[in-house]
Amino acid sequence: NNQSKAQQEAIQQANAAGAAEAEYKNLISQADALVTQYDYDGAIELLDGYSGTNAKYKEMVDSKKSDLVKEQQKLSEIKDVSTIPNLSFHVLMADASRACNKDVSGEYAGLYNKNFVSVEEFSRILNQLYTGNYVLVDFDSFIYSNVGLDGNATFGTKSIYLPQGKKPVMITETMVNYFEYMVDPDKDGKLDGKGHGFANKLVLQNGEIKAAYVDGSGQSNVGDYDFVPILEKFIEEHPDFSYKGARATLAVTGSQGVFGYRTDTSYVSSRGQEYYDGQVSQAKEVVQALRDKGYTIACYTYKNDAYGKLSAAQIQADLQSWASQVVNVIGQVD
Repeated sequence: NNQSKAQQEAIQQANAAGAAEAEYKNLISQADALVTQYDYDGAIELLDGYSGTNAKYKEMVDSKKSDLVKEQQKLSEIKDVSTIPNLSFHVLMADASRACNKDVSGEYAGLYNKNFVSVEEFSRILNQLYTGNYVLVDFDSFIYSNVGLDGNATFGTKSIYLPQGKKPVMITETMVNYFEYMVDPDKDGKLDGKGHGFANKLVLQNGEIKAAYVDGSGQSNVGDYDFVPILEKFIEEHPDFSYKGARATLAVTGSQGVFGYRTDTSYVSSRGQEYYDGQVSQAKEVVQALRDKGYTIACYTYKNDAYGKLSAAQIQADLQSWASQVVNVIGQVD
């Protein structure tokens, strides 16, 4: 009986030691992941919350925290946020040979060639930014806001802290709508091989954000055919490209829906209430996934009219259309 009791105690001690080691390794792994994305404050706060009672691991956690404090003090402070560049893209050409071919895209071919980049070019740009020591940031990285007692918001800037030689950059994708003239130029409501070589919508596949695309033969595909899935894959491979989990800004219009989903109420009359409800439901799922990843969703006007050429009343009407047609799908934006 005494031998059995001793064996049980030994097993319990071994299990406790194993649990303490696993807790320590998991904590350090989480802290290292935060440091990789330059979130030293988050990593130090995480280590401060260590509640383990094992003296050896407590000492090792304290030592790790001390090292991080020293590393943080070596970071360079970037105060002048007005110098942060913003690279702005339209949706990407999944097949530039189709998009820039007049026989396929007609009058749009020259405009695509002038104003759009391909998925291959965007991937090379990301690699060039990374090798050039750029780090992706977003507005939340350097802007803070406070709401006063009067309900009004005040805004200010905060510094970004990066290792010596690293430089911040913002990235934006505008008009992430996948317009009908790009994906369904004959307006027959069918996505076939007649499109101009662009993805037709963002979709969720096994919890990941991907792009749906119909190639020139009419074959439907889901993969890295536009900006978001390419950026997500790049950050997965290079987590140090993202500052504290920053993502890009995605700006959408509203007259033909958002992210490839026809969520404007005008589609009720042409395609029916059931179609419209399904589009809104799917769009909301994509929007939530984008927000969960850290993307900022922005207003790019309702019709993409040039505000500089409109009257104040016309601008107000456009924004009212935005509020009534888009906000119910994507939620409030700044």
